[in-house]
Amino acid sequence: MKFEHYGIGVAKGMALTFKHLFRKPITTQYPEERLTVSRRTRGNELVWDKEQCTGCATCAKSCPQGSIYIVTAKNGDNGLVTAPCSQACPAGINIPRYIRFIANGNPAAAVAVIREKIPFPSVCGHVCLHHCEAKCQRAQLDEAIGIRVLKRFATEHDTGLWKVNSRVAPTTDKRIAIVGSGPAGLTAAYYLTKLGHSVTVFEALPEPGGMMRVGIPDYRLPKDILKAEIEEIKSIGVEIKTNTKVESLEKLLEHGYDAILLAVGAHRGIKLPLPGADLEGVLVNATFLRDVSLGKKVEVGKRVVVLGGGNVAFDCARTSLRLGATDVHIACLEPGDKMLATPDEIEESQHEGITIHPSHTFIRIEGDGGHVTGVNCLDVRSFEFDSEGRLQLETIKGSEHILPADTVIFAIGQVPELELIEGVSDIKTIRRRIEVDSTSLATGKEGVFAAADVVTGTTSIVEAIAAGRQGAISIDKYLGGMGIIDETLAPPDEKATPLTKAEKGWRPQIPALSVKQRIKSFTEVELELSKEVAIKESQRCLMCDLGYVVDNFEVDIGRCMFCGLCVEACPRNALFMGYSYEQARYRRQELVLAKEGLLLSDERQPSGYGRPKIEAGLPRQTLLLDRDKVKK
Repeated sequence: MKFEHYGIGVAKGMALTFKHLFRKPITTQYPEERLTVSRRTRGNELVWDKEQCTGCATCAKSCPQGSIYIVTAKNGDNGLVTAPCSQACPAGINIPRYIRFIANGNPAAAVAVIREKIPFPSVCGHVCLHHCEAKCQRAQLDEAIGIRVLKRFATEHDTGLWKVNSRVAPTTDKRIAIVGSGPAGLTAAYYLTKLGHSVTVFEALPEPGGMMRVGIPDYRLPKDILKAEIEEIKSIGVEIKTNTKVESLEKLLEHGYDAILLAVGAHRGIKLPLPGADLEGVLVNATFLRDVSLGKKVEVGKRVVVLGGGNVAFDCARTSLRLGATDVHIACLEPGDKMLATPDEIEESQHEGITIHPSHTFIRIEGDGGHVTGVNCLDVRSFEFDSEGRLQLETIKGSEHILPADTVIFAIGQVPELELIEGVSDIKTIRRRIEVDSTSLATGKEGVFAAADVVTGTTSIVEAIAAGRQGAISIDKYLGGMGIIDETLAPPDEKATPLTKAEKGWRPQIPALSVKQRIKSFTEVELELSKEVAIKESQRCLMCDLGYVVDNFEVDIGRCMFCGLCVEACPRNALFMGYSYEQARYRRQELVLAKEGLLLSDERQPSGYGRPKIEAGLPRQTLLLDRDKVKK
């Protein structure tokens, strides 16, 4: 009888197994949407440090389950916490504060906040690489705040309020020469002049602005935007001498300047030493973009291939379209997910019809009759750089092919022009960069400093601005000053009420010209946000910079899924995860339900995930399996 009982059970089990053998299991989860979890922090015990907590409620706002409850004092104090976005900004702009001013309908005050750190708010509003957005804690909830476009909105509605508190110190009778009028040079000139020093900027090109002027096409940064901000810098007494190339540092020193800052940028493009690189129709990024920006006649063929995967390469490609090319390609060494260009640049180029060829290396430039006809390429399986910076790559055998081209543009990088320091024994260079003290930016030559691309290689505008700020601080200290360049330009902001719960919301779609409109001219592609959209977007800010007195902090363990997002989001490290045994939290029988309790809701069809009907006391993050109750 016992054997017969077990035999029937085995038979039934085998029958059930064969019945479901080729059926896919369907997992249902509550809540029905997929939940994001931290890739770095997981656990099953959440610990709160009262001493570190400032009550900013960032943890509560980042929680997908809404399981954290914070009761704080009504108003918060600004300045107690540095928000992650501000920490990521090379210039240290107080980003949440200026976003609050926008949210309160005061964009002029927002510009004043920005100008406390940089003299190029409009430029950065148009073309900043926005490192801050990568650290925005709002991304833990839905999407990062559109910080750059909000900066642009503010500058487009500026009334000059910042000028009320702007001051220039009495003259110090110290003379400073700055070589280069790019973002670093002009930033240093601006702050040194405000400190009372006499500053002369020497620029080799016919117009000031450096790479902002000749390296960024008008469809991204219109000339009038840059010119207006340079005029503000000149208005406080900065002298800019254009068409004045400094050939020799030694000769400049003979003019008796008390300090010199070298900020010549990286204006010399690089050509790979490939066979055929000197054929007619082969161009170089820096020269190509500079000539176009200065209004010189530049011709490209109908088929253009740009070699390189950074932002400059995409600028060259998109500029070629506007010059009349109809078939534009970009080929680069990096795979598609590791290209050096920013995602928005890549996306915009694809909208405009540019074809991208990742994981490519180049053998030679093909030609016929002295003119380029294409680029001979190989597909790359993998690559890396050794300790000496030499490229080591593995190509795919038999993958050799030609990308046809009438014009080829090298856009693989740029280097500084260092001829002016030739013969100056006290200034050392390494890999075509000037060596400086990492803190003071001082070179080995007494009274000579260097900043930005000439020291670090090509960087972003905001990083160059930050370098210019540091150069101004160091030079002022060298001349006997305190090196204090920070200003208070913005009015006081009102106490802010804590945002303890943030409703989900997405970044706005930035208005732009249609593809047909944009490729016919160099008119700016991106259009401004409306006031309503800008205010709505600014109201998504979590205000991570505010501090509050915490009266109560609670976590609903029944709702908490221990995903770690709150730990990752906390700007003050006031939360961390422990790893106590999870069954200490729930009795095993509370985690088990009969299959009949796992019915799918009639409200929606399951598609991988669905909403089951479950017992109210069951923890909401529990995963459930049901193959029998799926609707066909």
